[in-house]
Amino acid sequence: MHSDEALSKSSPPRLSAWRKQQLAGWLFLTPAIVYLLFSFALPIVYNVMLSFERTSPATIAHFTAPFAGLANYRFVLHDPTSRAAIVHTLEFTVGSLLGQFVIGFALALLFSLRFPGRTFARSLVIVPWLLPLIVTGVMFRFLFQAEGGAVNQLLRNVGLAHHSVQWLNDPHLALWTILVANIWLGVPFFTLLLYSALQDVPVEVKEAAIIDGAGPWQTLRLVIVPIILPVIEVTLLLGFVFTVKVFDLVIGLTGGGPANSTQLITTWSYNLSFQVFSFGEGAALNNVLLVAALFCAPLYLLLSRDSLRRSSGAGT
Repeated sequence: MHSDEALSKSSPPRLSAWRKQQLAGWLFLTPAIVYLLFSFALPIVYNVMLSFERTSPATIAHFTAPFAGLANYRFVLHDPTSRAAIVHTLEFTVGSLLGQFVIGFALALLFSLRFPGRTFARSLVIVPWLLPLIVTGVMFRFLFQAEGGAVNQLLRNVGLAHHSVQWLNDPHLALWTILVANIWLGVPFFTLLLYSALQDVPVEVKEAAIIDGAGPWQTLRLVIVPIILPVIEVTLLLGFVFTVKVFDLVIGLTGGGPANSTQLITTWSYNLSFQVFSFGEGAALNNVLLVAALFCAPLYLLLSRDSLRRSSGAGT
């Protein structure tokens, strides 16, 4: 009996069931945590470090470089092309969101109606998502080319143009051309999300509005839009995140030209880093997108939580 007591005292204490469950949970989370650290946290930290260093092809391989302080950020603030890239990004993002939302919402309302071929029409909307961005850029480049482009040929056939328009070679038109292409790409995202939100609007609510004498526009503005407003907010926020980091489309269409008239933050930071080899200046410009991401992440969580709270309140 004494030997059993001595053996129990010398053996390590057993883990409780709750402790085992907690340990198992952390073991399952470890691969995901390691992936997030190496795929997201490490590149972000390294990019921030680069923005405070005076880097070159000789120093980039050693992960250390002379400290530059705020010199790279002063360059971004005073460089005309960098400032123009930030302005172009804002214009491009606002124009894309406005066009994608208006067209996407109109198509969502259209698909909510009953008409022959509605299912086939809905399937066609997804076509832009099936194409890689670089393929879409090359396709629109052929459409908008000055000689032999389908857009110029169509304009001449209907009498709206008597000579070829330099869509991609005119600094005043190139950004608008890319904007049209990006709106075409983003319409499926807005259409599908807004269409799904419209399907969740109770039929009784719409019928009650009609009985009260509300017309189609009043029903849409005063009844339907307030109900799906949380979805609209989240959709616009996600659309902002997707649009502000557009890169492949610009590279495929203009490469940032002509005369840097279509340079965005993403394309110009790429040029600074991998064409001019000014890695610190490119990282500093790229941190503008990092600030936007840090602003959008909590806002997205807040809007999503508010959307769930409203939907649960409506359900009860």
